[in-house]
Amino acid sequence: MGDSLPLTLTLPELKYPIGSEPKEKKVSINQHSTSMYISIVESILTADEIERVRGFLRPVMRLSGRSEMKLSEKTVYGILTRSIVTIKKNEAWFHFAGQPMKFSIREFHMVTGLKCNGEVEGPRGKYEWDLLKGRTRKLSDVLNQLKKTRVDASDERVCLAMLLLVESILLPKNNKGTFPLEYVNKAKDMMYPWGRDANLVLLRSIQKAVANHLEDTSKFELQGYPLVFHLWILESIPLLRDKFINWAPTVDVPGPIYLCEKYTELENPSLERVLQIEAHKKLKVTCILPPIPYDPEDDVSMEDEHSDELESVKDISKKGYKFKADDWKNKSVDTLDTLDALIHMKIHMTENVETS
Repeated sequence: MGDSLPLTLTLPELKYPIGSEPKEKKVSINQHSTSMYISIVESILTADEIERVRGFLRPVMRLSGRSEMKLSEKTVYGILTRSIVTIKKNEAWFHFAGQPMKFSIREFHMVTGLKCNGEVEGPRGKYEWDLLKGRTRKLSDVLNQLKKTRVDASDERVCLAMLLLVESILLPKNNKGTFPLEYVNKAKDMMYPWGRDANLVLLRSIQKAVANHLEDTSKFELQGYPLVFHLWILESIPLLRDKFINWAPTVDVPGPIYLCEKYTELENPSLERVLQIEAHKKLKVTCILPPIPYDPEDDVSMEDEHSDELESVKDISKKGYKFKADDWKNKSVDTLDTLDALIHMKIHMTENVETS
């Protein structure tokens, strides 16, 4: 917070004041992501080609293949109604019991393991696909193109398989299976960082849902792969995670283990049960998730507007300050009160360690 501290730190505004958040009991979320093409692709490609595809999409394919991993509409809705207003375009901020948490491309990558960094190398293959003609492109067109591609054209087959899986799981914006020409051209580059596109599709959809007055509707749409957002919520709020999710056995493997690989089954609790966790005395919320060991893209980010308010929130949250409802009501935190709370917290932690 710098060498000279201001008397107060200004906080951003909440979309809904604490205690006045919408509490729709019959909420439903329309989503278009589907895993149906995974088994189809596996039946067409050779073992070597499938392994190449898994080299880019293994965590996502593993997650999508688990039938018990379903989006919890009430959990997602509960967090969307706790949005923090921000000028940032490439981050979304929320709170739970007043404690802030950030969702950005870094968190999207931590859940999916998708490549998000790197320069776009441009099309590698000069393929004469029927997908490049006409006004519309459909998933069925990609599948037909894949089926009639020569068996010895391995690079081409992998590119088409990647496009089919990325578009059906990570990028869908409607239930018609249509997508723009730009995705076909991007698919020619096997090293294309699909995570950047997939993150933006989901993020823009989240921002739109929050902006469109959640108090006035019981049904809304989330594009892209909203299960990523759900898993980020659970990872940021350990009590929710421990209560409503089953863990996968720990496996010691070389390299990073992404968050979507840790879980095998999700529960779909009522909004009341979610809010009971929010009132728990031992509730802890992680504002910024800790890095995943051996993750080469832990520092991935996108340029964005600067916000002094969110920097203050991030800073004092990282130091362990627990925000109060009055802080958000007043849109400020008293610096001396903050320091006093942090000092008492450290003293308490030291006493606990000495007692142990």
